[in-house]
Parts: sequence; structure tokens; C-alpha cells
Amino acid sequence: FIGGNLYVFWYKHNVLSKIEAAFNKTWDDAALVQLIKQELSRFDLLTPDLEHASLQSLAAKLSEVHPRRQEQDFVDSIVKGEMTGSYFLLVGPKGAGKSGMVFDAMLNIRNKGTVFLEAHPDLEVFRLRLGNALNYEFSEDMQAGLFQRPDPRSGGPAMDIERALDKLYEVAMRNGRRRPLVLVITKIQNFQNDDQGRNLLLQIQQYAERWAIRGSVLMTHTSAIFLNLFRHCHCCIHHVRSVQDLDWEMSKRTLLCRRPDAENVNSVVHVVGGRQSYLNKVSRAEEMLQAAEDLLRSEKAWLENCLGLIPDCDNDGEVVVQQKWSLHCWTLLREFVRLYRVNQRESGDSWDPLKLPVIPAWRCQQIMTRPDYLDELDRLDVVYIDMNSNVQPDSMLVLRAALDIVEKEGFDELLEDVRCRIKEIENLRR
Repeated sequence: FIGGNLYVFWYKHNVLSKIEAAFNKTWDDAALVQLIKQELSRFDLLTPDLEHASLQSLAAKLSEVHPRRQEQDFVDSIVKGEMTGSYFLLVGPKGAGKSGMVFDAMLNIRNKGTVFLEAHPDLEVFRLRLGNALNYEFSEDMQAGLFQRPDPRSGGPAMDIERALDKLYEVAMRNGRRRPLVLVITKIQNFQNDDQGRNLLLQIQQYAERWAIRGSVLMTHTSAIFLNLFRHCHCCIHHVRSVQDLDWEMSKRTLLCRRPDAENVNSVVHVVGGRQSYLNKVSRAEEMLQAAEDLLRSEKAWLENCLGLIPDCDNDGEVVVQQKWSLHCWTLLREFVRLYRVNQRESGDSWDPLKLPVIPAWRCQQIMTRPDYLDELDRLDVVYIDMNSNVQPDSMLVLRAALDIVEKEGFDELLEDVRCRIKEIENLRR
């Protein structure tokens, strides 16, 4: 009996020590050199003279490849644990560079006091990722099963996540720390938009608020969608920061840093815009302009397949519903195209070709005559809804594809034919 109690006492102490070790794990010089070399090799910039270069030389080269963004100072202060008393949400379109900025901030502090993981729609997978990140086994390695009445995992993944977050709080309060622990969960839009997913978000948000008030753990999320749960949160300790695409000059600078001898940089940026992920992709191609045009063709084909218009569609119920969806979506995209051209004419020489047209969400619902389609378009990355409920095309690539389709001869007639066909089918059903 005494031996069993001693084992349980040691086990609980060991669990907290392992979680604390996960936050104390730092990247040494060898690990940093390897990470920087991997990043440079992505853009074929790892020259023979850099193979045996010092850490300082590699870091200087990496700073040239990744020009510092305006939001980087804000992200650095979060990861360093300097902005206590709050928890944060970095929101922006997919591929805008949110996770990249967090990773750069972790490089600067050698990952000390920070744990980073990615959300997943399956709660069992997210449970496992959280356990691996925190070095927590959810009592699965405990050798006292004969003395336990209930199964420690009988509550499901949500209860396991609750236990893990509770243990993390114990570790944060275990010793008097000068700076809070930092937990970063990226891509929280991956959580399912159902009761389970919303309950998990609420669970995480409750812990984030509790930790922020005590200054023990600083939780940061990144998301490509401004989720409804956070949209309705007006807590003074919850801060939202928007991360947008690079502007014209910054986009050109990014490409020129990676491809100093590149030609047609203006044409490439004009096609793909300032989206960080697209710039990364085209900068690795031998012919950047050709790669940008390939991306545009792919985006255009995806839009036409996803929102295909059928003027003589069958009167099957599912087909009619799909055509209604396509009709209303293209009506909104056509309005974005019209606004873009109006801004181009009115701005004259001061026109910024990367400035996306913006329409308030309430006005988009009026244009589409449907209030329920907008969120689905946001999840499909056709449009992006920001924290102020303003709507814009998800990227310049989406807008370019919409421009090619909408301004094609006969598009307005096609849209009107689909609208007339839907009305005809609905009249026949009455």
C-alpha cells in the first residue's frame, strides 16, 4: 500500500516535470544551422560557401530571403512572453504568412518556453498532437492499472484535452516564472464546424482567458477564418491581429531577394499578388512568370468546376440547389470585378494593382440575396471575411481568375440564362 502511494506520488511529479521539460527544450546552434539550411535550400540559395558558414552568416542570409514584415515585432513580443495579461488570435487569409512569422519568432528565442502545434478536425488526432507537444501521456504509461477503478481515458478526447490543459496550468504555477509559458495552436479553422468543434474551441478559449488573467500561460491561435466564437467575444483580454498580403513594393522585394537576376518581376506580382505562399512557390520555379500563369490557370479551372453554370440544367432538386449556389456566388464575384475596374479608373496613376475590392458583409448578402452562402465561400477560400465583417476576394489570384471569367464575352448572358432556367423550374413545381 505504501509502495503504491509512493509510486502514484512519483508519477504525478514526473508528469509535471516532463511537461516542464517540453517548454525548457531549446534549439542549440547545430539545430539552428540545420533549420536555416533547410529553409535556404527550399529556394536553391544554399550555395557551397554557405555549407560551412557560421550561424551568424546563415542568419544574415535568411533575413535577406525573408524580408521583415511590419507585424513581426508584434509576433516577436508575443512569443517572447512580453505581452502578458492577454491571449491572441492572428487571423488572415490562408498562406498570408501567419505561421511563418511565429516560426521566425521562435527561431529568435531558440524555441525556449514555447510549444507549437497544429489543429486537426479529428479530436483524437488533436489529442495526440497536444500530448506529443506537451510531452504528456494521458496516464497511458501509468503502471497502476490494477488499482484504478475507472479507465483514465473513459471520458473521450475532450476530457483528455481538459486534463492536459489542467496539467499545463499546474506546471505554469509550479515555480515563480519571470515570463509565461507560450502555447501556439495554428490553423484552428481546421476544427469541425459542429457541436464537437465549437465545444473544443470554447474549452480552449476558457483556459486561455483563465491563464491570461493570471499571467501564467500565453495562448496564441492562428486562423484563416475569423470564427464566429471569437467574433462574438468582446473580452478585453482577447486581442485579434489581422495579417494581410504583402503590398506591391514588399512583394517585389521578396522576389528580388530570392531571385536577384529575375526578370518580369512586376508581371509576376501582378498575377499572384502579395500572397506569401504563392510568392514562395513561383520564386522556386525556373520561369517565374510561367509558374504564375500556371497558378492562374489552375485557380481559374477550380473556380469554373466549383461554381459551374449550366444554363439548361435538369430539374432535379440537387442540380437546382447547386445552380442557385453558383448563380449567387458569381453574382457576388461579378460585383467584385466591377468595383476593381471602377477603382482602377478612378485612381489613375496612383492606382495600386494589388488593392482588393472590399464590400461589407451585409451588402454581400443583399447582392447574393442569400445570407447563408457567405460563410461557405469563406471556408472554400473564394472570399475572405475579416474581423470587421468586410468581405474581399480571398487573394489576387482568385480575383484574376474571376476577371478572366466575368469579362469573357457572353458571361452576363450565361448568368441570366441560368437565372431564367431556375425561375422556370420553380414555376413548374408550383
